[in-house]
Amino acid sequence: MYDEEFLQETLRIAFNDAENYNVPIGIRRHDYGNVHGWWVRVSRDKAMFRKLFSDNVHGSIQDSLIKAIYYRHEILSTFPVTLKKLNKRSLPSEPENRISRCEEKGKLRPYVYWKSRWYDKNHKIVIQNFPVFTLGEEEAKAAALEATRVNHNKKPKLWKVGDRYQNQSHEPISKSDVAVLATISSTPHRFTKEKKDEIVSNDPFAFEGERKTELHKIIERDRALRSKKIASFIEENEKIFCELCHFNFLEKYPFLITDIIEVHHIVPLATLTEGAVVHFSDLMLLCSNCHFAVHQGDSEENLLIAMEYFENKHLENERKNN
Repeated sequence: MYDEEFLQETLRIAFNDAENYNVPIGIRRHDYGNVHGWWVRVSRDKAMFRKLFSDNVHGSIQDSLIKAIYYRHEILSTFPVTLKKLNKRSLPSEPENRISRCEEKGKLRPYVYWKSRWYDKNHKIVIQNFPVFTLGEEEAKAAALEATRVNHNKKPKLWKVGDRYQNQSHEPISKSDVAVLATISSTPHRFTKEKKDEIVSNDPFAFEGERKTELHKIIERDRALRSKKIASFIEENEKIFCELCHFNFLEKYPFLITDIIEVHHIVPLATLTEGAVVHFSDLMLLCSNCHFAVHQGDSEENLLIAMEYFENKHLENERKNN
């Protein structure tokens, strides 16, 4: 599906317009603070792959976009969609919801019957009618219910989850606008003594203000999601560590009985409602320092800057070690 021809077609569409970059779905432009590049965010099944391709690191706006497209293609071709789900049009699992009373016009009298439906072993729908005139009302209903209860294939019919990246969907982004934004960098923060005192006295558990803190408590009331996120991370990485700086508490503090980690909401809580559904891909494991630092100001922008900073730092350490 995601072969070399697909990749070349993606590159051709991305750069064949003189005025715009036609950016494929899963890639967006990032121009905040001093960080300029292309941000890749691609989901495969329940996993989310994220990576920022900086203009400075890769040489130019165009080169960083090419690298981003290659990375996106690598993820898409390496990790196919395997999830399946129940289709909304599937037959209900409850037997009583697979029967219905029907009435049709007949030559001598209305044809009244109870209709029973079920899946056979090949998940094809079977329909059988039980007439009220010959069986009686209660007997026809009971026979229909018994038929669907006994014959129904109890294994649910699953449908493959669609892969939204299959279609060559692109968003045009003005090349001239990108060129201008890529030259704009914010000035370094200059803190007064009062500002420093304000930062030091911040409550680390109230990063986002009264409304957001209240919502934070509501969302995290279900500890199961947090536990599942951590369990999934351990299964993949064999231990817990900060996804930014890679700090591990147990390695640093051997007297600890259990490990320590904090769960960060990538999507700002202020943009959510109390009924919002939070997924694994919306959560990130951070140490206390990184979590507190990210929430000082714009958490989305800070997270992206931190991800690029630590990624470059890890690469630099790897080069030194090799």
